[in-house]
Amino acid sequence: MKFKLLTLPLVLLTISTLAQAEPLNVKPGLWETTTTIEKRSAKPPNNLDKLTPEQREKVEQQLAARVKKETHTVKSCLKEEQINSGEAFAGGTHNGACTHTFATQTANEQIASLDCKGANPMSGKVEMHSEDPEQMTGTITMTYGPNDKLQLLTTSEITAKWLGSDCGKVDNVAPSNPHGKKAD
Repeated sequence: MKFKLLTLPLVLLTISTLAQAEPLNVKPGLWETTTTIEKRSAKPPNNLDKLTPEQREKVEQQLAARVKKETHTVKSCLKEEQINSGEAFAGGTHNGACTHTFATQTANEQIASLDCKGANPMSGKVEMHSEDPEQMTGTITMTYGPNDKLQLLTTSEITAKWLGSDCGKVDNVAPSNPHGKKAD
């Protein structure tokens, strides 16, 4: 009986949380998304403390020089179903290898964690904000690679604007996909 009494509040809390989740307040249709991506090594070498101050400074400068920034602008067709499911903002499942969990899902903000297993593991956080139905901004932080090997860390800053309800011949890609690859 105790188990049933403890389970009922958890079920009600889950139902309440699901009922409160709402899609981001953005319009379906053609969007132009500009993403600036910064790529760098996720972990500094573990022997920095053994170096002289001069050696350490040189290594840190070399690491800083390896940071790469690139900007991409793509047009994407955002469908009503993608908005309602949150898929457009949290990413797809990549053939079942990835799961996403929403921490916040309101009309003005969606925050989700992404965890991908398999040959190309990655994990991170996606934050999307809607100032109004025709504008979005966001940040994506991702770590690529297994924990016991060299990892790549990316930070992406996203701005998106709605161009119209007609997508024309623009393919279906998600605004959180900076390279314009087709969403799965």
